[in-house]
Amino acid sequence: MTVIPPKMNKDRFIALINFLDTFFLDTSNQEKIELFIEKAKNENAWFSDTLIRNAMNAIQDQFLDSNVWLKFLEKNAPNHDAHSKRVGLILPGNLPAVGMHDLLMTLASGSQAIVKLSSQDRSMMTLYIEVINQFDVNRIEIVDRMTGVDAIIATGSDFASGYFSNYFAKIPHLIRKNRSSLAVLSGNESMDDFAGLSADIFTYYGLGCRNVSSIAVPEDYDLIPLFDVLTKVDWVLEHTKYANNYQYHKTLLLLNQVAHFDLGNLIVTENEQLVSPVGVLHVHRYQNQRDLSAWLTLHEEKIQCIVGDGAIPFGQAQMPALDDFADGVNTYEFLVNLS
Repeated sequence: MTVIPPKMNKDRFIALINFLDTFFLDTSNQEKIELFIEKAKNENAWFSDTLIRNAMNAIQDQFLDSNVWLKFLEKNAPNHDAHSKRVGLILPGNLPAVGMHDLLMTLASGSQAIVKLSSQDRSMMTLYIEVINQFDVNRIEIVDRMTGVDAIIATGSDFASGYFSNYFAKIPHLIRKNRSSLAVLSGNESMDDFAGLSADIFTYYGLGCRNVSSIAVPEDYDLIPLFDVLTKVDWVLEHTKYANNYQYHKTLLLLNQVAHFDLGNLIVTENEQLVSPVGVLHVHRYQNQRDLSAWLTLHEEKIQCIVGDGAIPFGQAQMPALDDFADGVNTYEFLVNLS
């Protein structure tokens, strides 16, 4: 028999956020947290200790502040009457606990979360789910097969998204495809801007949809000052998988005689495609604003966020606010409008 927990109203949700915040800051819980971190490192070779802790710190700072949530809820559907829908979440696994935004939005709407975890990110999501269920049992259910849900939010590859759209066509759904991010440079950047852009490129080894994988620069833009900053990031080469990706794509470009710059830690090549492999940065040169706008329009369905030149400040790509929604679609609005 399916157990649907009672409605989670705003006050109870804020109490949950405070509970999570306290739990992960409490040193008496560190032994349990460390155990899950070790399990996560073993299940996904990309998940280094630093990467996991960076992700956890981002969750703590961005998602576990009750004051931020109160402002968010007041701004978004403040008169919403919590309902008890069963919302299916098919989560990605490219970053540790990357599904927390969808999970918390689902709980904030008052619904029960039916979660299918990624095999690449079971441990960290399980940790957060176990802590949430300590506060409110039956609020989240982990499943292997997604059935009996009122709505679905699914994130996957472009191929998987087509399958999800067909399979869940008869219920309300949010289906997300692969996306990446870019930086637009104008020629007025400072060395501090370049340092911030370096973080936007290298944080999480470039695995996230908010990592900058391509830069757009004016035709006569001098890349050398930027290269001088990027080449100083040597910690990425300490990760075997990143180093192997970098070496592989360097060899591939050499064999195919494709012009490129080798920074020692990153391959930079002029390429019109938005998405680049890990260890590679694409450069697009634009003639004028009209040319730039046309290129951005061409790739708009693949763009997660834009850094620089009046958009997200350099260095802030990996610090999304609660309302920086994936694919630009308001997840909370979708959830509270379920009938």
